[in-house]
Amino acid sequence: MRLPDGRGLDVWQGGDSGGTPVLFLHGTPGGRLQGALGDGAAAKAGVRLVSFSRPGYGGSSDAATTLASVARDAGAIADALAIDGFAVLGVSGGGPYAVAAGAVLPDRVRAVGVVAGVGPLLELDPASAADPAVRAAVAGDDDGALALQDATTAVRRGSGARGFVTPEILEPWTPSGRPGLPSYRGASRDALAFAVGWDIDLAAISAPVWLWYGDHDQQVPLEHGRWLHERLPTSTLVVREGAGHLATLMPYWHDILVTLTRDRSG
Repeated sequence: MRLPDGRGLDVWQGGDSGGTPVLFLHGTPGGRLQGALGDGAAAKAGVRLVSFSRPGYGGSSDAATTLASVARDAGAIADALAIDGFAVLGVSGGGPYAVAAGAVLPDRVRAVGVVAGVGPLLELDPASAADPAVRAAVAGDDDGALALQDATTAVRRGSGARGFVTPEILEPWTPSGRPGLPSYRGASRDALAFAVGWDIDLAAISAPVWLWYGDHDQQVPLEHGRWLHERLPTSTLVVREGAGHLATLMPYWHDILVTLTRDRSG
């Protein structure tokens, strides 16, 4: 899909084409096809599920990324698809962007869902302030921060000749990325956005917010959900007992989608 500013974004649609719209914000790393994991549940729930790859992922144009900028991209996609009101659902690294959509688009977002979503790392994990990429970003050196984060992300994700594919993200990644895209660039932009890119006003969110977290999640601890719950008066925190990171979403797709769209047909 081509945006008004000329950038392109990979978009996937599934579920019930005539159903209540939900925009899905994928995890980190990830891509639009992560939304396909909820295709069957969305069809059963009467949900039109729309997912897009953030800047720097897949075939989406690379661009500077903050929580607010991705929220505006979500609004632009909804415009192009003639969708007025909609719910948003973000999982893991997509969680902060779902929250941002509720803050940036309060007149359009009917409900916000966050599943094991990352909170502001500088506040929840003060040790992250020692990361060279984070220090560079805080100092305003965006290019330097991105270069440092690219190197860190590549090391963490591996650099085998075949790249890798996981069931959670359903997207192939290679050391060189797709033509014109640096390696793992979307993941690098996400990492910096989580740490220093919280450019939103949580008080602007008026829609109901649902927070689903697992109490055995070692990737995004329950503390992140509690942080959001304390600052979002319209939020409900649901703790999945015994659930780890992926288990907060995979068995509950249908329940989550029904909750987000119940009595909301805008």
